[in-house]
Amino acid sequence: MRGSKWLWILTLANIAIGSLVILGIGAVLFALRAFAAYVKVLPLGILIFVGFVLSLVGIQIAKRTNLRVPRRIGLIVNGSTLAVHSIIIVSFTATLVAIPRERYLIPQGYMGNVYVIHGVGDGEPEKRMFKETTYRIPQDGILRTQSPIIHGLTTTAYYYVRADGTLERIRYEWYTTISRTPENLANDKDIGIFFPRTGKYRGNDQKCSVEFLQFYVGTKAYLLSKNQPIDLVRYLNEHPITCRSTGD
Repeated sequence: MRGSKWLWILTLANIAIGSLVILGIGAVLFALRAFAAYVKVLPLGILIFVGFVLSLVGIQIAKRTNLRVPRRIGLIVNGSTLAVHSIIIVSFTATLVAIPRERYLIPQGYMGNVYVIHGVGDGEPEKRMFKETTYRIPQDGILRTQSPIIHGLTTTAYYYVRADGTLERIRYEWYTTISRTPENLANDKDIGIFFPRTGKYRGNDQKCSVEFLQFYVGTKAYLLSKNQPIDLVRYLNEHPITCRSTGD
């Protein structure tokens, strides 16, 4: 009877976890359409792992249960949830392997807005190794690259490049509004990336439209009190782009 009790508990728990996993996947897919790389999938991954383990335990308990009906229900439900979790784990692993990776290398000490203008014919050649693309930001904060912009889910890392060529990872990333609070105005220590976003521009006299990525790098204090935004329209008017040979 004790085994049957635990079987029912695990079976109901697996049904609940399976339902949450399905809802979680739906929420992630919905968020990806709007926020791409900024979606947090760790809670969903933990939930899937817990469901996978509970399904295995539930199957083992079901096999040892003497009562025919609970054993059959336990095997069917826990076996089904195990199959679902297994499929999700395999698919999730394959997706992670296939996700493009991007690295942004920024000169040590640079603070302010950064623009990466993609698909420019006279820009820097694409620097890609396997599935990782590297963007080396120049001193003025504007990179023109032949590399097309990557739409969809990516994994992104930002680094300062020290004078000796070594890299220092920029750990903080801020995706919400940074308010002008006394605490933020005084925070001249924490270096982070603020609100990466993409856009598209075509000037009246431009033959090509360009896609660009924009983000801010620096401290909260510098952003709120010293940052001078780059006028991208003026830059493009003064430095016209050339079309790629593959077309617009």
